[in-house]
Amino acid sequence: EAKRNMEQYFADLEIGLNTRPAKDKLMPPVISLRVLLESLAPGGKTEGIPPALVADLFRAALTPAPYPYSILPRAVERMRAEIGRDGWIDSYRRDARCALIKAVLNRLSRRDSRRYSFPEVLPTMDPTNHQRGYLLGRLLAVIERLQQGALGDVNASVIDRYFAGASATPAVVFKRLEKAAPHYVKKMRESDHEKDRNLAPFLDHLRSNIVFHLRDGYPRHLSIDEQGLFILGYHHQRHWLWLPQKKREEWITERGYDQSSVNVIL
Repeated sequence: EAKRNMEQYFADLEIGLNTRPAKDKLMPPVISLRVLLESLAPGGKTEGIPPALVADLFRAALTPAPYPYSILPRAVERMRAEIGRDGWIDSYRRDARCALIKAVLNRLSRRDSRRYSFPEVLPTMDPTNHQRGYLLGRLLAVIERLQQGALGDVNASVIDRYFAGASATPAVVFKRLEKAAPHYVKKMRESDHEKDRNLAPFLDHLRSNIVFHLRDGYPRHLSIDEQGLFILGYHHQRHWLWLPQKKREEWITERGYDQSSVNVIL
């Protein structure tokens, strides 16, 4: 029974990593408990993590008990505070936070599907997940990629400036970004780089499709659960956009899609 519970624990934490291996090193096969805890602490300093939370997280590995709900606001807070950090360990801790958010939400959904009515979150991008938090996170990742293709590296990206606001009060932020997005598309279409010129129409199509599924427009506020879904949508879409071609083809095949259906469903 303990073995089955451990298998479920690692399955709950499984997520596509945005972190690339350090030079001459392999990525660990799983995210360790130490890194998970560091991801919840400012600067990775775990002294402030309550011992009870550590014990409850360990208990969730050995039993079907829910993950401590306090993980969710901690992870959301740390993601907002540290989203702009670009060190290798910062990226890996972001992956760890997303793994924890996914695990917390999925166990809640399994235990109380009437209260937590969102579909189970997959390890990688799910284009059929139309929860508004998840869609808004995906949309921000697409706009980030458009800005990068249009302007290259800038001192303050849309993520540096708007991630915190977009994840909590989307209506205010996305109305601004909606005005900037066509400009980014136009700049990409005029780029000196063929790759960016070719990518611009697809990104514009992807952006339009996501907006189409936000049928009620941009919400004024997101609940803490929706903010968790926002972070996962952003993480998944960013992971997908930067997949090598071979990995993207594997993603398509694993889900039973073909290229034409992918263009529609995305």
